Amino acid sequence: MPGWYRMEFVLGIIYIMVAGAVLVSMVALYLLGPDKQYKKIYLGCQAAVVVWCVSQIFLLLSSDTIELAVSYVFGNLGICSIGALWYYFACLYTNRKMSTAGKALPAVAASVHYIGVITNPLHHIFYKSFDIGRVTRGPMFYTNVFATYFFVVAGSVILYMNLTADKIGDSGVDSENDTNEDSVKSDRARNGQLLIVASVLIPVFLNIVYLSKLFMLTFDITPLGFGISVILVMLATMKYNFMDVHRELAITNEKLLLEKERNRIAQQVHDTAGHTLTMIQSYMKLAEISNEKGENSETGTYLSEARTLTSNGIRELREAINEMKKGESYELVTKGIMQLAGQVKEIPVEVTVKGEDSEKYSHLSKVLYDCTRESITNTLKYANASKMEIVIKFKENSVDLIISDDGDGCDEIKDNNGLLGIKERVKKAGGTVRFISEKGEGFLTRINVAVKKGIF
Repeated sequence: MPGWYRMEFVLGIIYIMVAGAVLVSMVALYLLGPDKQYKKIYLGCQAAVVVWCVSQIFLLLSSDTIELAVSYVFGNLGICSIGALWYYFACLYTNRKMSTAGKALPAVAASVHYIGVITNPLHHIFYKSFDIGRVTRGPMFYTNVFATYFFVVAGSVILYMNLTADKIGDSGVDSENDTNEDSVKSDRARNGQLLIVASVLIPVFLNIVYLSKLFMLTFDITPLGFGISVILVMLATMKYNFMDVHRELAITNEKLLLEKERNRIAQQVHDTAGHTLTMIQSYMKLAEISNEKGENSETGTYLSEARTLTSNGIRELREAINEMKKGESYELVTKGIMQLAGQVKEIPVEVTVKGEDSEKYSHLSKVLYDCTRESITNTLKYANASKMEIVIKFKENSVDLIISDDGDGCDEIKDNNGLLGIKERVKKAGGTVRFISEKGEGFLTRINVAVKKGIF
């Protein structure tokens, strides 16, 4: 293989590697970076680099003037636009206000020069001569180079001035801890921005060396600069938090946690309010019946229990709204369930305990209490049942909770908020739950939750 063929092969590999690396960098920034306008502009800068690299591959493969022209037209799309894009990115990233001329000039310069490229056969100002093995640059080529360098340098100066301003701003004194923390964050931000500035200036410097022919190079060394740029960009992104990537990830995680907590509170409010209102309705119904029969003592008892239940429900709702855990915690699983069963007056609720309850199972009292409460609420509201049975089985490594009624049942079990709440609680506790029902055969809930090891 002739030497110049080997050189073209090596250059082709370099261009492919650089283009691939830039694409990987673009994907990383797209997925991790903030959804800001400056991110889109910066991705445009990287896309311009990819276009330029791909055009260089096309140039190596061109065999006639038409293919050569297509390669140059395609490549100059990236070359003419990269300076303007970088300038816009620097202004947006630093919140620098641009005048009308400042907004228009980079775009106008890029557009005029690219139009000069695609219309070159009509005036030969961008390229004086254009043929395989011989492309002579015209005056417009150099004005484009000047405009590109100007906007790249201007954007870099804007970023550097922003770094200096941040450093001066850090001299203000707050508390010692806040000052140290802010100083560390500012240093990381400055390091990231310095790397980004270097990632642009290095290819520019190498391109100046190539175009000036100071070292009589036989190939364009600018791609080497872009390769270095990719490394600097990734380092700035992942280590020095360029574009606030880590902050955006933290915000995303915080939103997920807040959403999870909001759902938990909503479920707690739903269950507490639903159970309390259902029980109050039951007591009112019984009080009405007792009043009609003239049993004043029974009526007073039902009203008193309804008042107590209302007070407890208000307290639990207040705790849920205040994002607090349920204030009362039961030392024993059976204590809370027995209390719930004792509150039901409309139908008999039989509780059977198999095995011995102990503090070994106390960490399960909350989840089993909530599941029992929701099951009782559903039975009183929907089942039209005449009785309920609750069986608690304490095993060596788990607890079984079986709740059943003799109500109407159903052929198709639909996961409403109550059943979904039971599923989520049991799943979070590391347990399993099954709902079983048939039309006319009542409804059964079977829960199994494992005992956590190492608690006692």
